Amino acid sequence: MLHGIQPGPMLTFDRPLFIFQVAAILLLASFAMWITGMLLAKQVIKVLRIPHPLFMPIIAVLCVTGSYSLGLRIFNLYLMVPIGILAYFLTEMEYPIAPLVIGVILGPMADANLRRALMVSKGSFLPIITRPVSLILVLIILLTVLSQTRWYKTLTKKIVKKLFAKKENK
Repeated sequence: MLHGIQPGPMLTFDRPLFIFQVAAILLLASFAMWITGMLLAKQVIKVLRIPHPLFMPIIAVLCVTGSYSLGLRIFNLYLMVPIGILAYFLTEMEYPIAPLVIGVILGPMADANLRRALMVSKGSFLPIITRPVSLILVLIILLTVLSQTRWYKTLTKKIVKKLFAKKENK
């Protein structure tokens, strides 16, 4: 509960005007951001002209500051350095960083929800496998992981080759 407003389905009945006020504020904020973006676009592009030897230390300081301020622990800095080095080498090897970032963001949520599901089912994985929706999701995940293996790729190439060979013979 924040400022005497309790979120939930009753919000529209208890304070119907509040929803419209939030929508109006969001619309106003979007319009203000659009104006700010239009006015500052040419100036922000000039940032790209800063020489790399000068620009990279600024970025490094901002990364260190952000990493430390996230939890106010020095451990975050010790964690940031090897992950930064790993990310650098992954980009050098042309590995896409976006899936890694998505995994880092969604990983804790998936872990918490798996833990919650296991607590509800008293440590059993059976509800995850026996329910149709969760079974389909587990199968999709397994297929996605399996599709990245060399074995799967060679198997699909053989199947495609056999299918097209039969069509050409007919």
